[in-house]
Amino acid sequence: MLKKLFLFLLGFVSVAVVAQVSVISVTDENKHSSKEDFYHTFEYYITSPGMQGGGKCQATRIGKRWFATAAHCVKELCAKKCTLQMDLLEFPTSAVATAEHTAKAPAVFVHPGFTGQEYAKDDFALIRLDLRRAPLVYYTRSKKQGMPNIAITKEEFEAFLNKNRKAKSQYNRVLTPSFPPILVFDEGNYLVDRNLSVISIFGGKREVKLNPHPVYYLKALGYAFTNNFGIRKGMSGSGVMTNTGELAGIISANMDVWFRKGDKRVQEENYFMFPVFNGSLVSFMRDIMGSDFSRVEQKDAYPYAVRKTRKDFSHIIPILKSSVKK
Repeated sequence: MLKKLFLFLLGFVSVAVVAQVSVISVTDENKHSSKEDFYHTFEYYITSPGMQGGGKCQATRIGKRWFATAAHCVKELCAKKCTLQMDLLEFPTSAVATAEHTAKAPAVFVHPGFTGQEYAKDDFALIRLDLRRAPLVYYTRSKKQGMPNIAITKEEFEAFLNKNRKAKSQYNRVLTPSFPPILVFDEGNYLVDRNLSVISIFGGKREVKLNPHPVYYLKALGYAFTNNFGIRKGMSGSGVMTNTGELAGIISANMDVWFRKGDKRVQEENYFMFPVFNGSLVSFMRDIMGSDFSRVEQKDAYPYAVRKTRKDFSHIIPILKSSVKK
């Protein structure tokens, strides 16, 4: 009997708006420097009835049945009804966990402060998905570009795991995960005193991205920013991780700043902006997650992982605020 073909990974338009991260100071820790350190992070795909194509973003698991992602990934596509398909492994053979979202049975929760007018401001959402209870679909990636993936049975998937120790180890970590603590920022202007990293996941392939630039959090903005180093669309929603193992924020957006040199248009700077866990985000998480929120480990960003800065940002704030859509 011919195996059924399905297209859940193909034909999607990336929703993400590019991103990036990192900064300063050296500690004796070196977490989130390899892709194995990011087994709490997954790529997922979104489809919605009546909408052409779909979206591809990433999410970081913060609890037994909760994932953090970017609001702009899901707000429009999941306004009424959508299907989320989360890819669990980076291997040619993988499993996909499915969550169905409707107004009556929501699985996606968008921060009420996110309007989409300013990308990074409150660009945060939660996905409720218990990987141990969610419906799973098993497949093998097509070897030919542009061809659909091939559905396999649960028995064939288990046989693959028994033959591949690395895949089985990763799958076990997916089912029995450890959750990163969150860094909670109070109101102030700070220089992040940690090296930060994110992971790029496309078609299961994982690549850690490190940022060598200083990162600042400004009270006037309500989010952090740094220089972008070329992370692609499709990474939005992924966690911004410290080298000491904390979740500092969520990949949101970047913006190019241009100027004219004579009659030529020249790129001057490229900034990356990402929401951090300030009072607005933490309050939203508490309201949505209920008793599950009490199990989320929290660490005060100041003075543990950030330090106050007196740097004058008067010329930068207007530039970043110009990211507001007209």
